[in-house]
Amino acid sequence: MNQASSSRPEQRLIDSAEARFRRFGYKRTTVDDITGDAGTGKGSLYLHFDSKQAVYMAVVEASIERFVASASNLSGGSGSIPARLRALVELTIDHYGQDELLCSSLFGNTGLVDGDVSRMAADLQRARIRSLLRELLESGLREGSVRADLDLDAAAAVVFEIGWAVVRSALEGDSQIPLDRALRTLNQIVGLGLSPRSR
Repeated sequence: MNQASSSRPEQRLIDSAEARFRRFGYKRTTVDDITGDAGTGKGSLYLHFDSKQAVYMAVVEASIERFVASASNLSGGSGSIPARLRALVELTIDHYGQDELLCSSLFGNTGLVDGDVSRMAADLQRARIRSLLRELLESGLREGSVRADLDLDAAAAVVFEIGWAVVRSALEGDSQIPLDRALRTLNQIVGLGLSPRSR
């Protein structure tokens, strides 16, 4: 925690909550635990957040934004849209592979978090990643590397679902084919669907 963030009660609460959630999970962490570690009272927490659930969502959002910042650099880089999508899938596997809290939110199958909180966090993550994918497709449209007749909202949703299936299989060790082969095939399929049709 840097000095700037430690002087802001809201950020101290988020930092404290993140450490607690990562170590003990959502259910075993109390508001008293969070405020005690942050050096604030309950009143300070409820000044900034409606509930422990709201603090958890702030923690998840902060982690997602760290991921999105890295992903935005990739999506705005050079290379074909399918190549950038592949790099995005690889980054997602790397980031989520190291962030058990985000994985727990999406999968909802560990002791860290479950139920409504998990679903809310998963919805937030899906929305942010789909938005990022839409921006990437819009970039390809401007460059002429993505076909003009594509429904960008639907395409972003479909690419997310397909890409997430690859990510999830890799993270859970369930893939029947090596990751590199899966990504290469994903690249080919997505490339065919996105590329402008030759006349």
